[in-house]
Amino acid sequence: MAMMIDPHILRSLHRSELRKRILLYLHDIYPSATYLSEIARVVGSDPSNVRGALVGLGNRYNGESSLVYLGLVEEINNNGFKYYRLTEYGKRIVEHLKEYYRYYRKFM
Repeated sequence: MAMMIDPHILRSLHRSELRKRILLYLHDIYPSATYLSEIARVVGSDPSNVRGALVGLGNRYNGESSLVYLGLVEEINNNGFKYYRLTEYGKRIVEHLKEYYRYYRKFM
């Protein structure tokens, strides 16, 4: 069954390779949560850029396009530490997009 994805989510992901890499990594470790510097190390990016992709950061990263704002990732506060985990909705989005790209790759 086809899943409707909010166009704002698609635009956010198509505009940022980093947001896509973060989502795919969090999907790989789902349902585990991890911390910012671990995500940055795995996806090969600066922690401030990863933070921007996750929650927004000033003018450079629009908060309304961030993974947390879009409901794809949740921020968990535990004893003063912040962890990030893919939401169930984020998991469904990643699985749908993987299937979508697998299908359309045949025509490219």
